[in-house]
Amino acid sequence: MKLSAFKNLPPPVRKILAALGILLAVFVISVSINDAVGFSSRFPTWRSIYSLLSREVPQVSELAENTAEVHFIDVGQGDCALIRTTDCCVLIDCGEYDKFGNVDRYLNYLGIKNIDLLIMSHAHSDHMGCMYRIAEKYNIGSVLMPEYSEDNIPLSGSYTRLMDIITSRKIPVICAEKGKMLNVGENGRLEVIAPVKDYDDLNNGSAVVRFTYGNVSFLFCGDIEKDAEQDILDSGADISADVIKVPHHGSGSSSTKKFVNAVSPQYAVFCTGVNNDFGHPHANIVNLYRNIGAEILRTDTDGNIVFSTDGEKIQTGTQKGQGSAPALKDAA
Repeated sequence: MKLSAFKNLPPPVRKILAALGILLAVFVISVSINDAVGFSSRFPTWRSIYSLLSREVPQVSELAENTAEVHFIDVGQGDCALIRTTDCCVLIDCGEYDKFGNVDRYLNYLGIKNIDLLIMSHAHSDHMGCMYRIAEKYNIGSVLMPEYSEDNIPLSGSYTRLMDIITSRKIPVICAEKGKMLNVGENGRLEVIAPVKDYDDLNNGSAVVRFTYGNVSFLFCGDIEKDAEQDILDSGADISADVIKVPHHGSGSSSTKKFVNAVSPQYAVFCTGVNNDFGHPHANIVNLYRNIGAEILRTDTDGNIVFSTDGEKIQTGTQKGQGSAPALKDAA
């Protein structure tokens, strides 16, 4: 068909022909890839077409009833975690400004449009740099965050823009206060463990939350350091957990032996970037968790990390790079 003839077609017809052209191009590319890697099938599946059109994140089974998932999304040197039940979605931190695409693509792949609770552990950019972009695009039920005084209020552009969006959209803000309990869907519970008191340092003032689903629990520690860890221990809070998001990316300034023993995790998740400038996670901290029997999982080496639980058993899966899908496996 000549270009002039194509232009004279009605707009709906042009759109249909353009879409068919795109699908044909994808078909040709997919067949070429199949030939290159020696696949026996010469016809692409819809899954392979989708994978070519969008960089893929871990595919997990459809969320079953009475099941919860916790995803640690690889955002490089930063934190991002997603709690998902059949009737609730919680996003904890989101990484730097330029990691919005990672998080957005992941949420889109899981079909998430509404975030019931958005948690900002603290106002450092590696934890909330793209949070205002999340708040711009997604329907946010409420935001949980530490309360900042005039003396330590963050001055970053990312924090200011987030607060502007929260104010303009009248999103409810929940102050992270020790002992506060929140429902995560019908069967999940979220308890605020810290901050126990006011801190000048933003790291120690991180919101620490413990998610419990049945008899399985996850502890998210933000960037707390030794002082805050000791204050948490002194508060008498129950911090035992099957899975811990290791404090401060595995820095030597955190994870005292006393704190780690109190948590006694089965899994220790380190959220770190490949070859980061801080040397995270520090080898002695990794060994500390390993020596108490915890299985080590790291976003820099394992990529995205998924936990699935029915409240009794835990399954895990990981995915490094694009285009692969993690197979969930039972805990050892």
